[in-house]
Amino acid sequence: MLFCKNITKSFGTQTLFAGADFQLNRGERIGIVGRNGAGKSTLFRLITRQDSPEDGEISYPEKYEIGSLDQHLQFTAKNIREEVILGLPADQTHDAWRAEKLLSGLGFSEADFEKAPDQFSGGFQIRVKLAQLLLSQPDCLLLDEPTNYLDIVTIRWLERFLKSWPGEIICISHDQAFLERITTHTLVIHRQQFKKIKGPPAKAYAQIAKEETIQERTRVTEAKKTAKQEKFIREFRAGARSAGLVQSRIKMLAKKEKVQALPPIPPIRFQFTEATFNGAKLLDAHNLRFGYTDNTDLLRKVSLEVCPGDKIGVIGANGKGKSTLLKVLNQELEIQGGTLKKHVNTHVGYIGQSNVDRLEPEKTILQELQTVPEVSEQMARNIAGNLLFSGGLALKPIKVLSGGEKSRVNLGKVLLTPVNCLLLDEPTNHLDYESIEAFIKAVKDFEGAVLCVSHNEAFLTAVADKLIVFDDDTVYFYTNDYQTFLREKGFVSEQDDKPTPQEITEKRKNSPVHRSAQKELQRVLRPLKRQLGNIEKEILKLETSQAENVENFKKAERQGNRLKMETLGIEYSDLQKELEAQWDQWNNIAAQITDIGSDE
Repeated sequence: MLFCKNITKSFGTQTLFAGADFQLNRGERIGIVGRNGAGKSTLFRLITRQDSPEDGEISYPEKYEIGSLDQHLQFTAKNIREEVILGLPADQTHDAWRAEKLLSGLGFSEADFEKAPDQFSGGFQIRVKLAQLLLSQPDCLLLDEPTNYLDIVTIRWLERFLKSWPGEIICISHDQAFLERITTHTLVIHRQQFKKIKGPPAKAYAQIAKEETIQERTRVTEAKKTAKQEKFIREFRAGARSAGLVQSRIKMLAKKEKVQALPPIPPIRFQFTEATFNGAKLLDAHNLRFGYTDNTDLLRKVSLEVCPGDKIGVIGANGKGKSTLLKVLNQELEIQGGTLKKHVNTHVGYIGQSNVDRLEPEKTILQELQTVPEVSEQMARNIAGNLLFSGGLALKPIKVLSGGEKSRVNLGKVLLTPVNCLLLDEPTNHLDYESIEAFIKAVKDFEGAVLCVSHNEAFLTAVADKLIVFDDDTVYFYTNDYQTFLREKGFVSEQDDKPTPQEITEKRKNSPVHRSAQKELQRVLRPLKRQLGNIEKEILKLETSQAENVENFKKAERQGNRLKMETLGIEYSDLQKELEAQWDQWNNIAAQITDIGSDE
């Protein structure tokens, strides 16, 4: 229903897209991923006609309606209920009840329905506009980071809603679990191209990696073959008897298209600086109480122990006190009851949601990193390079950075600080997919303790082995991982819901049918891999025969044996044809293996 053809778009000297294509078909839900700055939001602006490509076109049917969240929030109604009702199509104004249902799903109470939009925070104002958009029922939804301002309970509700959406969806998100559950395809913006692949982001990235591995192997093989031909040309160019053979090889090389090497993409790396700790507990809290007003306790009777190696996820709805708990543990807020003990050797690294705002706009990235005590310029440059700010990029001022870039700088400051206890409040917000993967690895490798507020279920599943759960106006400590929590307890608001997509997936993986499918997949792949190995052995034999042929040709030339030279020349050509045929067969089988693996 939507076609992007030969799209080229640049900003200054940076080319985002170069002759890129993709197509959105009826019923497809596409997740867009790519590094920060790859052009994801730019693609949205092109689709909504807010910007134009330098070349190519984006087209869709005349009456095909595309709905997207406006970056500049404007409200005209006196309360949020009436604001959302404005999204109803003209012939459905009698369905005003649907506005209340959507608002409830997005975390608003009945008492909130009559409040003016400006009484809510920016995050909740975005929810109001999201409800209005969903109620308008466009043919295609464009969602740019829809989970950034949603808590984990609301994200799970939104997932269920979008899975039943009858139209098309194009969604930018760095939340892997969210995309896995709502999308049918992934569009990776990679090397200035659009690569649309059926399945979730992990599968798409794996397929791209396989394709590039095959391309590099092909390039190396072709380079070896070309080098052999060039060596032959150099060695026999002067010989009158071999002039014909030399010329034929020169013509063959001239016609041959060279496989270019792919430019390297620098990986992003996170590694925390660890401070040693000798003790049983880093933090010990009992019956903590805290409230911003005298009449209401946000935290009440909260108890927890933090030991070396603990990876604790802090989960629950927004506004319940998760961020406040981290501020209390970081001693930014003074407790009003209970006890909080911090070991003398506990060194805390804290990333709060407002930390990015504390960066000094006029300083460069390098200068900001050097505000960490005892950090040299070289140390700062090393960390900047790991965070993709190498060379001159480290001299960019903070004020010109994107939200994702500022988050990386903020992380860099923590990475440079020796710590043994990390307090992280939504650390993956504004990080791209690959950065989140690198951050997950760094947190898992960190030998100290981690308490992390997160609504990113992929992060929680990979990292958290314990949980602090804020749910149904209670706070409790859960001594198991996130997926076990969903199976055994779950959120109170979901008690009457059907099994989650994740649970269904787990059951499917453990079912006899799935195991049978895996066996069948291996049965199909096994002979192909064996055939690939046999071809590689045959290629080695042929290359050895070619080398012997060249030596024999040299010997015949020295002896002046023209007949033998001609015979050997024909034999070399036959070997070359056989070798090229074997390599063609190798590439075909390797592609089959990639395709079969990507359809798993």
